[in-house]
Amino acid sequence: MFKVFISYSTHDLKNVAELQQSLVGTGVEVFVAEHSVVASEPLSETISSAIAACDLFVLLWSTNAKASEWVPQEIGKAHSLHKPILPLVLEDGLSLPRFISDLKYLPVFRDPQAAMAQAQEFILKQFQAKQAAARQKEEEKARNLLVLGGLALWLFSQK
Repeated sequence: MFKVFISYSTHDLKNVAELQQSLVGTGVEVFVAEHSVVASEPLSETISSAIAACDLFVLLWSTNAKASEWVPQEIGKAHSLHKPILPLVLEDGLSLPRFISDLKYLPVFRDPQAAMAQAQEFILKQFQAKQAAARQKEEEKARNLLVLGGLALWLFSQK
């Protein structure tokens, strides 16, 4: 399972929905606080756990996100956990927060459809890379078990 956390302002839910919709049926699990947190669950704890568990942190950066109480905290949490961050900038002339300002971002403000398609492609490539690494690890584990089994057989045949 590949987990994506989307950080956003509720004022930008249209963009969130578009990105989330583009990932339906791909095997990617998307965390959107608006829909992923169940009533009565502690919001900050649930969000913090989701960031810690994610494979990719996607930031929808806008003036609204910059002014949000939550978004800067979420970015800080993801950054401190060394999570890969994919910034999507929704407005022209808006700089990323200083501590992630060196990240290349997707300029949604120029061509929203193209940027969302690029985001989807990037996320799916990351997902495929994780799957390939998991397969390789399983194959390595199977080879090691075969070697151990062969060694055990050889040892028993020596008696």
